[in-house]
Amino acid sequence: MKSFWVAFLALIFLGACSHTPKFTPQDKLCNITRYSLETSLPGERPLSSVIAENPGNMLLLSGGSQNGAFGVGFLDGWHKSGTMPNFRLVTGISTGALQSTGAFIGRPEISVNGYTIDDEGRLLVTYVDGSDVDDGFSPKAIYKLLTKGAISDLIPLRDRLDEIMTDEVLREVADRYRDPDNRSYLLAGATDVDLGVAVAFDMTKIAFDYAEAKTKADRDRHKDCYIEALVASSIVPPGARPSFIDNRMYIDGGVRYAVFDDRFSEVLRPSPVNVPVRTGDRHALYLILNASGDSREECQKVNPDDCTPERALFGQRKDWEVLDLAVRTLELFENQIRRLSVDRARERARNQNLPFFFARIRNQDLSDPHRRYSIPDFEDQGPKTCEEWRSIDDAQDDPVEFHRRFMRCLIEYGRDRAREAEWDEQPR
Repeated sequence: MKSFWVAFLALIFLGACSHTPKFTPQDKLCNITRYSLETSLPGERPLSSVIAENPGNMLLLSGGSQNGAFGVGFLDGWHKSGTMPNFRLVTGISTGALQSTGAFIGRPEISVNGYTIDDEGRLLVTYVDGSDVDDGFSPKAIYKLLTKGAISDLIPLRDRLDEIMTDEVLREVADRYRDPDNRSYLLAGATDVDLGVAVAFDMTKIAFDYAEAKTKADRDRHKDCYIEALVASSIVPPGARPSFIDNRMYIDGGVRYAVFDDRFSEVLRPSPVNVPVRTGDRHALYLILNASGDSREECQKVNPDDCTPERALFGQRKDWEVLDLAVRTLELFENQIRRLSVDRARERARNQNLPFFFARIRNQDLSDPHRRYSIPDFEDQGPKTCEEWRSIDDAQDDPVEFHRRFMRCLIEYGRDRAREAEWDEQPR
């Protein structure tokens, strides 16, 4: 009960804690072009009108935190197979936004490099250990929430993106935007906390402004804006502090949508009926879910043996706590958003006879002995399943969020799936 009262008091005090955001003066504003994904915003075009002018292959990349390693592996394997088409539109939310640039310019290897980490500190500054949040919030984690406003900070992620988004990369993105008659779009989704709506940042326009800038100071500012837009799409409080762009507060776009669902496919031109489909033949909708889409089971019994279906009505339950229940509720809510977003995209594609390709993580594959992988820098330990690699991470590193060996395994798993063209759904 002691931990319960600690959590209860934390909820009270958290409401009284405040944190002052950095103010951005007018001459430092990003002035990012945004598109509304919901109700029209004053002075901002609805995204549907933009896409209607530029139909073509579309790629939707979902959120999923460290599971994004699957997506970058899949994209890398797909590209190396020679069957990945050019995309007129690439969208990403959360971890999908982080991998979207490489997919957009046909260089997914830059995203692979970004997800291949030596330790968790390459992506975030952690204020707690993994064990402080594995089974609810420890007193230490609650204290850090009170004093820091989050259990981690994404400063290292910003630095890593600064290394990846080179002058060459940003100019390649800009080149896809330059011709107004043949323009492609790269969009990152975030949630505008002030308005409570989902918006799409036009990353191609930011890159174009970077390429056209006359001074190094302006180029640096536009690059910082590009990076901060990607970070804003990836922040889930209280895991990390919110992002502020042009004095607006943003958090993870996954709060509203897992992917940019049906608003894309509803404006596409219908494809001819009964035409054989091959990747790249004609425009299609591709969706990579950086997750399984399945709800994770969680044993809440004192004796784990009582968590089997046969023993569901037996055995004493563990004590429950408010913060634990809140975290679990958010997890289930997030999973439901993923399922609904995928279902909407699938249904809209079907209604418009649009070829639909869908890939996701299959939970059973992660512990399948037939899917064992040797991973870079750990070859001497032999091939293991991804779950086995994750267990080693937990035992040796105690990470808060990012399991370095597990992520490398997911990259290999994604490559393997793409190499064999193992889509979960594809046209017959």
